[in-house]
Amino acid sequence: MKLQKISVPVVCLMVAVFSNVYVSAQEATPEPVMELGTEADLEPTEAEIEAALTALGDDGFIGIIACTFGTEYHFTVADTARQYAEDLGLQAEVFDSQVNVERQISAIESFTADGVDVLVICLFDPPSVLSALEAASEAGVQIVQYAGRQLADLGGVTISIEDADLGRAAGEYAASLITEEMGGEANIAILDFPDVANVVIRADAIRAAIEAGTPNAVIVGNYLGGTTEFGLASMESALIEHPEINVVVSINDAGAYGAMQALENAGRTDAIIVGIDAEDQARELITEGGMFRGTIDTSPARTGELTINAAIKLLAGSEIPQNVAVPVTLINADVLAEMEATPESSS
Repeated sequence: MKLQKISVPVVCLMVAVFSNVYVSAQEATPEPVMELGTEADLEPTEAEIEAALTALGDDGFIGIIACTFGTEYHFTVADTARQYAEDLGLQAEVFDSQVNVERQISAIESFTADGVDVLVICLFDPPSVLSALEAASEAGVQIVQYAGRQLADLGGVTISIEDADLGRAAGEYAASLITEEMGGEANIAILDFPDVANVVIRADAIRAAIEAGTPNAVIVGNYLGGTTEFGLASMESALIEHPEINVVVSINDAGAYGAMQALENAGRTDAIIVGIDAEDQARELITEGGMFRGTIDTSPARTGELTINAAIKLLAGSEIPQNVAVPVTLINADVLAEMEATPESSS
């Protein structure tokens, strides 16, 4: 079936990032979208960039409103978006909401009053800022949402990392290590967080990929993860019941850190651990060459670039797919070594 293409005033950029396990029910990822465009569909042409520059003129600009600068993910998205826009000659201004509703409403209103052409925004309390966004839209401001898909209800476009893709990538990498280093046989613990719907999708995808890739391996069970504390407590209990566990695959890096600590406390150095989020700590552990073997990148820098690409397309009046997927990337020792050798590849 051909992808539907539409021109819209509101773009919703959804990244289902599990940087913080305590996600409210309203932020849980809805049912997976069946038809997805790709990041290539948002790649602007030179003509579109010129058209966007013309649309902005001398006084127009793109306003970037972050939920917070207090996490690595959110800072990277906003800062990359700003830098990428400026590299293309597009004026951009950034604001840190500091997870404060009043600050965010004030930023929306101030940017609108100052003549912003496109708002790139992360929403942490959508109902509270909806009226301000509606007023901005009525004033002709076009809106790109990232780290949430709530604005899709207004007819927007969603651009999302799918939790199924994250889980599948982690499970497939674990399965490849089990095949190559353990002869296809292993005893596996999956760290999940069943209270959050999108994380259930992620954990189910981990299981499915492992079962498909290593049918002779044994998944001894799913255990509560999501935070380092939960991962530690769960793995300590799991190792009492199943001391044979030698592979842990986690729905995020934080839970994996706790599992690794539990294994180390038990005198173990022979296990394989795979996480999701590609946090700096995870990258450092992978580089050290211990049990932490890989993590899946949730692509905050690429997300920042895609918000600006979407803005350019909208300013140029171009058509874009209604739903676009953000790619996921495996990070392991080989990838990190290549990044070190070619620093531009890590940007």
